[in-house]
Amino acid sequence: MNPIIRYINKVVLSADIAAYPRMEDKKKSILLHLFFIFYFLVVSGFVVFNLVTDNIPFLIANCLGFVCGFILFYLYRIRKLLHVVTSIFIVTLTILVTFFIQTGGIKNTALVFALLLPLPVILLLGKHWGLFTLVAFLAVNTLGFYFFHDETWFPQYNLTMMGRTGLVFLLISLTAYSNEYVFELLYLRLEKLSDSLKISQQGYKNLAMNKERFVSMVSNNLGDHIGSFAAIANLLKEDYFELTDQQRMELIRSLANISQQNFKLLQDLMKWSTVQSELIPFSPKPIKLEKVYRDVIELFHPMIEEKNLSFFLKMKSNSEVFADEDMVGAILRNLVSNAIKFSHSGGEVKISAVENGDRMVVTVTDNGAGMSRETLMRINSKIPFSAAGAIPETGSGIGLILTREFLQKNHGELHIESQVGSGTEVSFTLPLAE
Repeated sequence: MNPIIRYINKVVLSADIAAYPRMEDKKKSILLHLFFIFYFLVVSGFVVFNLVTDNIPFLIANCLGFVCGFILFYLYRIRKLLHVVTSIFIVTLTILVTFFIQTGGIKNTALVFALLLPLPVILLLGKHWGLFTLVAFLAVNTLGFYFFHDETWFPQYNLTMMGRTGLVFLLISLTAYSNEYVFELLYLRLEKLSDSLKISQQGYKNLAMNKERFVSMVSNNLGDHIGSFAAIANLLKEDYFELTDQQRMELIRSLANISQQNFKLLQDLMKWSTVQSELIPFSPKPIKLEKVYRDVIELFHPMIEEKNLSFFLKMKSNSEVFADEDMVGAILRNLVSNAIKFSHSGGEVKISAVENGDRMVVTVTDNGAGMSRETLMRINSKIPFSAAGAIPETGSGIGLILTREFLQKNHGELHIESQVGSGTEVSFTLPLAE
């Protein structure tokens, strides 16, 4: 790399950009750092020149400017007062340039100092405040020329020089303004891209975390089921002839039950995998809740009859929600299945649907076993899937995961309340059909 370019990179990177999280502040830090360097070089040159020419008034002004610059640099670099120092730096620079223009400088050449302002003012203060500051600077100096141009102490500037300087001033200002405008557009796009990447990164983290928990839960369920199956099968093998017919039938029922649980586990696992790969079509439309309820009750009718459960429905016959019908059916099937599973024989299950603003609140209540406070806290956790498998059931617990997934797709929420021995109340919301 070219030594000059290497040195420039070193100077630019010496700015303390790590102290500022926003891209805009990083840019401002680098620019302010560079402008301070240029400022100190220029003022140091003037101090030396004024010493040589024995120009005491300008020597004092330049020394004061150097001291002010050093104090501001300390506040910027050490105290990290970026925005405060930026404003004071621009005000100080503007006052110094105004002072030189109004007093003439060296042989009435101070007008050229005005060309030092547009770049730092617009790039550091931004388009709007920078433009306002430049307009105020021009207004002050124009008023000074108008009121004091006849005074003996006021410099007699050449009109041709004033016109040329003004034209260059305007061109530099437009260039700085255009640069700031383009940077702002690029910055906004970069900020959107950065936000999108952060969301994606968090999504991947959540997905990885959820998959780990999911695999752990499935492994535990499979391990328990297969272990129980193996133990019962081994018992039948070793003690088949010593067992009574009734005992053998009980063990066979247990094997059949475990087999059904494993089959349901695999089905739920396949459903979850399909949801994760987004292969399930999502087709929201106005649907009647009562029809979904009737289909679910018909499906579970044998289980309801077997446990002699009483079902109560409270909803308007024309209650409609805007959601995917298959997903709403799966949500209600999972919740009703749990209510039936944990209800005692002869128990009650109540289902209600009540409108609340632009949402429909559907509640499934049972008076069965209920859940402990610790289990309930895990289930109602806002962390995605953290409650998976928390319900004390003999199934896989994946149904709750699918319920949360489907509700999330349909812009709904899930909430569960329960007490040990008093039953469980599960509520979920869905958007109302217009």
